Amino acid sequence: MKILSWNVRGLGNARMFLALQKILQQQRPLILFVCETKLMAKQMYETSRKLKIDNCLAVNRNGKGGGLAMLWYNEANVHVTSYSNHHIDARVQREDGSWMRCTGIYGHPEMAQKHHTWILLKRLAGLFDIP
Repeated sequence: MKILSWNVRGLGNARMFLALQKILQQQRPLILFVCETKLMAKQMYETSRKLKIDNCLAVNRNGKGGGLAMLWYNEANVHVTSYSNHHIDARVQREDGSWMRCTGIYGHPEMAQKHHTWILLKRLAGLFDIP
């Protein structure tokens, strides 16, 4: 199973959309996590439709920055367990039937706030007893 994570630094322009489309064609991931989309959730859902990806959970941008989304094809069995402006956490079923975690993180951009990212990671790590 192939999973791709990318800080797109803005997905609203045609050049970045085409770049993502090309990467998806070349790499063919079942799951895609994108952060810093700079899009509202509604715009991200429209983008996922244009990319022909079956499922999307999108989190609104905050002001002019931020925004994240997890997208996946129907072939992937994905159950989103939690999300915020800084993460999307999901359980994903592997080909052998076992489960694993797929967590996309968008850390705080300000150095003084980085400790909040570590607190989030520690909290998420304690939620489930699966890799």
